[in-house]
Amino acid sequence: MGTQQTKQIWTTAELKDAGWDDRRIAAAVTKKALYKLMNGWYVTDPSPRLTLAAYATAYPKLVYTGNTASFLLGVGPMRWPAEADHPSSTRRDPRIRIRRRIPRPSLDLGDLRVSTPAAIAASLVTDDEDAAIKVLETGYSGLTGSARLTEDLEDLSGTGRAKLESIRNRSVIGTASGLEKKALLLIRKSLKAERDRGEITIETNVMVRGYCFDIVIPEVRLLTEIDSYTYHGGGNARRTTFTNDRCKGNQATRWDYHLLRYSDLSVDKAPEYVATEVADTVRHLLKRLRRNRREDEAIDTDRPMKDWHPRP
Repeated sequence: MGTQQTKQIWTTAELKDAGWDDRRIAAAVTKKALYKLMNGWYVTDPSPRLTLAAYATAYPKLVYTGNTASFLLGVGPMRWPAEADHPSSTRRDPRIRIRRRIPRPSLDLGDLRVSTPAAIAASLVTDDEDAAIKVLETGYSGLTGSARLTEDLEDLSGTGRAKLESIRNRSVIGTASGLEKKALLLIRKSLKAERDRGEITIETNVMVRGYCFDIVIPEVRLLTEIDSYTYHGGGNARRTTFTNDRCKGNQATRWDYHLLRYSDLSVDKAPEYVATEVADTVRHLLKRLRRNRREDEAIDTDRPMKDWHPRP
């Protein structure tokens, strides 16, 4: 295709502007130098990613859903026909099924858009719970994962939210590191009975009194921090970071939270110790819930350190 070899998606009009006639186009399709996607549209190879990009080009505002969106998130295989929503068009052929539907909030993946991970998981959970869990864990990883999931759940129907309830507590949401994920899995397993009975929930990277805590069990006000020696060990932490960490712990104590801290060594070398101690703490606290500090009892240091502490 001359100087335009890097172009991968073509319309018939673009090919003819480039000097191609109908015979040459037909010959290229026969030789598999071009692949006809639909009337008036061609791609230079039949790969799933390029095919989906071509449909998105042909149908602006297209949002991929279901299994197709799961594939684009890197969770599952591509299954044809592709599934998508469009505000004003429908299509049904062996490669794609487009529903005419005003798309709900979506996620931008460069030149393609997909449903939110929560919506994708809700559409998969009935037929494939494992895939739905992987979508949640992939889509809501990192420090902001829990908050983003909460926002996206608000955009689902009541039925969609109900579908996710069966797998939400089985999904590892919002962990910022492999160390946190390992600890979370240990704690979740040790407290499975309490979670199944609905007595507790286990959340990750939650803001409490202006500080982010790794693992939080809100029903018993238990905070668990997982600290790597690389960042928290003597001589490695900056003075401000070191001081902030102490203020963070003080706030937890002053406001009647219970704080447990474990090192990477404990998580890696003594995982049963970590799991047993957290579980025992939770079970003890469930037996003796008590009054907590009220907001009107706050003093000046009951704020994030940056708001009151002098600079070093």
